Amino acid sequence: MHFSTQKKLWPRNIRIMDKPLKDILRLFQAEPSRTWSIVMTFFGDMVLPRGGSIGLPTLLSLFHAMDVGSGTVRTALSRLSADGWVERTRIGRNAYYCLSSRGMALSRDAEPRIYGTFLFKTQRKLRLAVASASVRSLVGDEAALVATRMREAGYTAFAPGAWLGVDDGTLPDGIFGLDVDGSQVAMQCLAAYFSLDDLARSYLRFEKIFSPLAKMCTDHAEQKGAFHQDGLSAVVARTLLIHEYRRVALRDPRLPEALMPFDWAGYRAQTLCATIYRALLPASEAWLTENGRGGDAGRLPAPTPAFYKRFQEVREAQSGDFV
Repeated sequence: MHFSTQKKLWPRNIRIMDKPLKDILRLFQAEPSRTWSIVMTFFGDMVLPRGGSIGLPTLLSLFHAMDVGSGTVRTALSRLSADGWVERTRIGRNAYYCLSSRGMALSRDAEPRIYGTFLFKTQRKLRLAVASASVRSLVGDEAALVATRMREAGYTAFAPGAWLGVDDGTLPDGIFGLDVDGSQVAMQCLAAYFSLDDLARSYLRFEKIFSPLAKMCTDHAEQKGAFHQDGLSAVVARTLLIHEYRRVALRDPRLPEALMPFDWAGYRAQTLCATIYRALLPASEAWLTENGRGGDAGRLPAPTPAFYKRFQEVREAQSGDFV
């Protein structure tokens, strides 16, 4: 984000959620984060499940609560529009924004990696998938289609024309599967390809930043049975939570558990994110219902059914039901 260097004054029209969120905001304000990236997070997390279009005043309210000026927000939207990520429409004097088809494709592709569980936390046999020469020669849309189908099959690319997955599912034509033995040498060779140290540090940083907020959520739930907070504060917290988590999760190769270090930080970070997200959901969605305006100048439609399945696999894994 591009914040002013003047002393920060918390907006008086909302109640910023206690000390944990204030501390998170200060950290984000001290970093060279970019407003356009926060905008994309907000669209993917909150707008896309509710029809996909949002009015400029709603966006300005969110960023005002983060102490980001309207000029900075408008500049970010103009840049996203010029780069083909969002589209703008006008109804009278009001401007409404939605993700372009390119932006929606990016968001849809990222959703399973943000809101789903670690697919390889399993004891199933590993499989190395290798592309034939004809598949390796594909370019453009055809190559992208193969890559998409391999991701949908649960495979992680680790070299050109090579993916790592598990032994279930059908591979696309021209892709051949080879079972990987469970020997220590084989595991070490595969693990050595991936550098996880930087990723682990990023997960630990996420955990450090958001653990106080998670504790406040769980403590409040234990005492009162529910977590209540100002709606706009919940929207701010949820946006920053997903923004920071997605920056790490989308870099994670999601390797099989056998290749991961003991007590992998990514598992804890995912559980932490899911816990906070569920606690923030009621208040943030209520605020969107009351204050969000879509392309027809009316209230936003209700979220799609798929929205309520976010982090469902994480909850099932925690309860022992995920296999």
